[in-house]
Amino acid sequence: MLIHGKRLYKLIISIILLSISLNASSVELRVSGTDIVEGSSMDLQIVAEGKNIEFPILDDIGGFPIENKSISTKMESSYVNGSFSSKNIKTLNFSFFPETDMTIPAFTVTINGKKYKTKALKIKVVKASAVTSKSANGYIMSMESNKADIFVGEPFIVTVNFFEPRTNNTAKVEYTPPKFKDFYSKALGKEKLLKSATGTIHKLQYLLTAKRDGNFTIAPPKARVGIRDFNGANRDPWGFFSNDIKWKSIRAKSLRVLVKQLPVNADLIGLFKVTSSVDKKSVKPNSPVSYTIKISGEGNLEDIANPKFDLDGVTVYADDAKTTSKIVNGKAMSSYERKYVFISDKDFIIPSLVFKTFDYKSKKSKKLRAKQYKISVTGSNTSPNNKNIKNNTSTSNHITNSKKSISEKVKKEKNILEDTEYYKKQIEKTTNSYHIWFILLAYVAGIITMLLINMIKKSWKPNRNKSILTRRYSNSEALEILYPHINEDTRIENMVRKLYKIKNGDKSISIDKKDLESLILSVRNR
Repeated sequence: MLIHGKRLYKLIISIILLSISLNASSVELRVSGTDIVEGSSMDLQIVAEGKNIEFPILDDIGGFPIENKSISTKMESSYVNGSFSSKNIKTLNFSFFPETDMTIPAFTVTINGKKYKTKALKIKVVKASAVTSKSANGYIMSMESNKADIFVGEPFIVTVNFFEPRTNNTAKVEYTPPKFKDFYSKALGKEKLLKSATGTIHKLQYLLTAKRDGNFTIAPPKARVGIRDFNGANRDPWGFFSNDIKWKSIRAKSLRVLVKQLPVNADLIGLFKVTSSVDKKSVKPNSPVSYTIKISGEGNLEDIANPKFDLDGVTVYADDAKTTSKIVNGKAMSSYERKYVFISDKDFIIPSLVFKTFDYKSKKSKKLRAKQYKISVTGSNTSPNNKNIKNNTSTSNHITNSKKSISEKVKKEKNILEDTEYYKKQIEKTTNSYHIWFILLAYVAGIITMLLINMIKKSWKPNRNKSILTRRYSNSEALEILYPHINEDTRIENMVRKLYKIKNGDKSISIDKKDLESLILSVRNR
């Protein structure tokens, strides 16, 4: 009876201590560091202990948005000298990217109806250039523009640089490009690598033009870097294969761009030249005439409107435009080319195209003109019918005419650009019928062939085990195959240990090749 009384006493004391420990309250702010490399994230934790914990609602710190917000909860219990105690701990995890020196304010946390405050904390943002000059321990990302003040439609180049230190510890990089919400954008070529003694710079370039005028902010690129931790807890017994990965988030500064409205209406914005050509000026009735227009120079032609032709009694086919952009001596250079085919049974005129341009350097406008071409159709009794044709003054108002007469036979034809040497007027019905029967027979023959192949495959089973046994594996190959199965069989574990010793230069170890191949076979057949 006395024993039961002592146990009951201890139980009551434990319950009292548990109640006291659960009601104990405290709050603490933990940070990843007070000196932050420019472009790196600062990771914070508000750790609170007690019951009924309410964290503050946070959207930004000093105007810099909060990211990666999460809450975790855990219960810590202990039993010491016959006494039981427990702690209820709740943690608010979040991060942000400070761009200037600042003070992190005190945060208020409510615990069981009572308010608690963290301490205010001063942080310092270290310039990336200073870090790279002193050491190669930091991952750094930057974004820069060759222009900060532009006109609508004027091209500019945004360059993203990601510096990777020469430590060989990078396991993975997850890159998120900038957000060009108010701009037309195009990636210029592939990523460029610039290697040095301290590390590697990954360079990416984008060609941009603004959609409208105003003050804009380009959201920065981000990167999540997985770094191998060779001191991690999940290493293999020899510290050779598996390592923990720690993740680090970095990003560049955002860019601010002022976009001004164009002083004049223009079809092209930049410094360009226009040329045009035809492959022939005299043809037989219903024979094709190929016409090519080219525009090239400094500026962006990615969003140019395609010229259109609408000629009375003339059928016009157009190929897809070919547009290229590249950087030459820090300038955005572009070229545009489009091919057309004109078909008619009478003389016609390919009119001149007129483009109004705006030179953003001189801030002057001028007109560029493509040549006009008179096409003679020989053997035709009809005279040219071009009375209603007028030259355009812009690409948005090309040769128009209300009358439209196109032969039904021409409508059914294939794109003439696929064969510019001749034009087939019609295709005989008998030829079409022949093609249909030929396709059906080929389809049936293909099905029969596939069935035969499947039957042969099922009836023929090669001796897979024999092919594996007869192959000779190098020690490195064998180590790679067997290592993942080290915990499945003691024989495999012993073999891996021997292979690993040989790899490290131990010449006293000998391996029975038959045993090795037998183990590999057993692994492969699982």
